[in-house]
Amino acid sequence: LPTYPFQHQHYWLTRAISTGDIASAGLHDPAHPLFTAAVHLPDTGGTVLTGRLSLTTHPWLADHTVSGAVLLPGAAMAELAIRAGDETDTPALEELVIEQPLALPDSGSLDIRVVVGGPDESERRDVRVYSRTEEGTQWTEHATGTLAQDTAAPPPPTVAEWPPAGAEPVAVEGLYEQMAEGGYDYGPTFQGLKAVWTRNGEVFAEAALPEEQTEAAGRFGIHPALLDAALHASNYCLPGEPGGRMLLPFAWNDIRLHATGATSVRVHARYAEDSGLSVALVDAAGGPVASIGSLILREVDAGQLEALTSTPLNDALWTVTWTEHTTTATDEVSWGTLADVSPALATAEVPAFTDVTEIAEADDRPSLIVADTATWQSSDTDPITRTRELTTRALDLLQQWVTLPELSDTRLVILTRGAMAVHDSAEVTDPAVAAIWGLVRSAQSEHPDRIRLIDADGHSDQALPTALTADQPQLALRDSTLWAPRLTAAPTNPPARPLPLNPE
Repeated sequence: LPTYPFQHQHYWLTRAISTGDIASAGLHDPAHPLFTAAVHLPDTGGTVLTGRLSLTTHPWLADHTVSGAVLLPGAAMAELAIRAGDETDTPALEELVIEQPLALPDSGSLDIRVVVGGPDESERRDVRVYSRTEEGTQWTEHATGTLAQDTAAPPPPTVAEWPPAGAEPVAVEGLYEQMAEGGYDYGPTFQGLKAVWTRNGEVFAEAALPEEQTEAAGRFGIHPALLDAALHASNYCLPGEPGGRMLLPFAWNDIRLHATGATSVRVHARYAEDSGLSVALVDAAGGPVASIGSLILREVDAGQLEALTSTPLNDALWTVTWTEHTTTATDEVSWGTLADVSPALATAEVPAFTDVTEIAEADDRPSLIVADTATWQSSDTDPITRTRELTTRALDLLQQWVTLPELSDTRLVILTRGAMAVHDSAEVTDPAVAAIWGLVRSAQSEHPDRIRLIDADGHSDQALPTALTADQPQLALRDSTLWAPRLTAAPTNPPARPLPLNPE
């Protein structure tokens, strides 16, 4: 094989999309490359936009391949939602949560629907993104969000030195090869990051569309490939090596489009652990193009994406499975304990704190604080009463923790025993403590990367310090082995059942 990267060049002919006379069907053309028709609903005041995607009619989408699966970019879902908002005079995308990636089939096509609901009291509207593989099959919901009217004036153009003073250039050569090693097999359309500078945790970058996509840019609000390339700048402000983790957009917040048809942008990106990635895009003259108030990225593994392509979307049933996790942490993690803990954690080298206030007032706080629920006592043996008492105590601890700004950089680890079923339901020996997991999971969704959960068995106390070095929101320890929950496709065929001895 050659020592240089393979060059990607497409030779297929672009196939025109024929929609016929949609006006005769009471529809109208939304003039968008991914939509073919739109209809306004008289009963709810909502709107439905529809389209059909395939790698034949939209071959550039094949350049967005992650771990072998051709995915509709999260940037495209956000752009579709904004376009749907334009139809209903609610162009501001307040929130969009991508619950399931949208994988495109290798052959054939799939239908997409973006459904906008009627206005509520504050003129906000719900928006949802659906797909299905063929006529008559069930729709799969991929994303949900909220649209609002944009009453704020667009920010004024910024005339400033570019690149900003004090920003240090970073070499971007080899970035996409490095990302390919991590599972991002991006083709030329999505290799748009051209230059990067960094300064005190901020990233400044330039991104541009390839020449063959510049003509289509005028039909998009912002071309998904350009927005996706702009987000590649986040590789230089996120923790870890660029492209080292497989991250996909999960929750978009406060997205506003200020100009349309851009073919190149300047990018200003920042990352904060408590609020995610914020991005501002401007043109070469400093005019605002788009802004993202907050973007939360979530890590996925190859198995999740393989399940999308191996299982038909209409038949997919999803379940949580526990997979063995190998920690790759090389740096030591400083940690302490809150109140009483197991003997394996209560060592002389580990600082112990009596309450949350003491932790907040400490000058040299560790990066992790462990609260061991096994030491929490209940005054009642009744299961319902005990569950209420333990969850109330957990709720009080969480509320104290998230309301103290001093603890924003310190992670709280809730340690339980016998609360989760990893291999067998018999592992759940304390249903009252299992309820704590449900409560803490809700808190994790509201305060990402501030709270962690670890469930241990009776044979893994010596492995607890190792588990604390694993950067995972939820873990289980079974016989000193780490296990992490992952969302995977359930088998589509039920297990075979033996025939009854008596057919009657």
